[in-house]
Amino acid sequence: MNRLTTLFFMAAVVAPLQAYADPHFYQCQVMSDAYIKADGSLDVLRDSPRVGEKFTVIKGTGEVIGDVMDALNNPKVIPSIGGKYSYKVIWEQKAEGSGGAFVDYLNIDEFVKGKKKPFGFFSGSLLLTGLCE
Repeated sequence: MNRLTTLFFMAAVVAPLQAYADPHFYQCQVMSDAYIKADGSLDVLRDSPRVGEKFTVIKGTGEVIGDVMDALNNPKVIPSIGGKYSYKVIWEQKAEGSGGAFVDYLNIDEFVKGKKKPFGFFSGSLLLTGLCE
């Protein structure tokens, strides 16, 4: 990646949500961090360091730029038909030493009217929610 591209991506990650909107990127901010407990209920973490953090999603590839999530490789954007479905990305990573896999999932409700679109990111029992522009 050349220097200009790197600088652009860095600016996109740190720019405020209101100041940056591009048809090729989503600029997102985490509003809540929660885990699914063993009894099936949701445990919202009140003092999570992830709340308020920002990340950028490159729409065409599904790549995520930012430190909110662990490194996610080989994103797959799930095509949607028309403007009434959500933008979806999945990541599948093989579990070491077994035949299993980990699957992470990002859903952005791009059909919602207005600039701010709600998102949900699921990784195992982790659930992050917030808004993207």
